[in-house]
Amino acid sequence: MARQRDTIAGRLRLVLDTPDANVTPLRTGADPRLVSLVRLLARQAARDFVNAEGEAARRCDLQD
Repeated sequence: MARQRDTIAGRLRLVLDTPDANVTPLRTGADPRLVSLVRLLARQAARDFVNAEGEAARRCDLQD
């Protein structure tokens, strides 16, 4: 008999929609290039996290 997994979310949904650069006004006077870099790095970190979680779930499924 297969063991039931204790997970909060059954499925993970990732939406890859790039927001318009003018959505958030830069009131702090920050360099727009720096803001763009931070957004790029945040998206990459999110992708890496989702890929790592998916790989961990696949490894867990293979062990069962």
